[in-house]
Amino acid sequence: MKKLLLAVFFIPVVLFTQNGPKLEIIGGENINVGTHRRGQELSYEIQFKNSGDQDLKITGVSTSCGCSSALAGSDAVKPGETGAIKFTFNGQGMGSVTKIVMISTNEAGSPTHNIQMTMNMADPVTLNPGSIITEGKVGDELTQTASVLNSFDKTIEITEITSNTPVIKISSDRMSILSGEAAALNISIKIYEESAINAAIIIKTSEGDFQIPVLVDVKTN
Repeated sequence: MKKLLLAVFFIPVVLFTQNGPKLEIIGGENINVGTHRRGQELSYEIQFKNSGDQDLKITGVSTSCGCSSALAGSDAVKPGETGAIKFTFNGQGMGSVTKIVMISTNEAGSPTHNIQMTMNMADPVTLNPGSIITEGKVGDELTQTASVLNSFDKTIEITEITSNTPVIKISSDRMSILSGEAAALNISIKIYEESAINAAIIIKTSEGDFQIPVLVDVKTN
């Protein structure tokens, strides 16, 4: 009796599964934007990558308050490619400020990514004193001192120190102020007339202009 041998061949079937798009925030979802001038608008680009295997679409972007905004492009981001979301904050507040950017995508389950944006809002310089009030009489030449402290985490350049009156002369011991250091100002006020001097010292820097008000009460003889 002949035996019929049947050879059964199993053909392996390879299933290619797709995971879909995946949003990856480059550098992590907690972003420290650094120190910025209080009251001055700042912009920051949140960089992201599509770590998935299908096109990624940003379907919605919003922020935690009306003082900030975020904008994303409408184009799909292909697998392995990168994109950016522009974050804008109006600069209000003092000290450490945190805002949340909420990003919705076409990922499975339609998740929302909460990106924490932290920034330190500060005045670039601290003036000491904040104003100069003194007195004298005609013929006097008054001397005063002041300091300009760099409150930022980077070097600040003084580009010009002047006054809105020629009777005030100012000199500084430095024009480049390292973080945490201060420039010392020597101020000379010459009294020519029997009338009060109401003026200002203007300090122009790489981070904006600042003023020290000056009031001199002139005594009559």
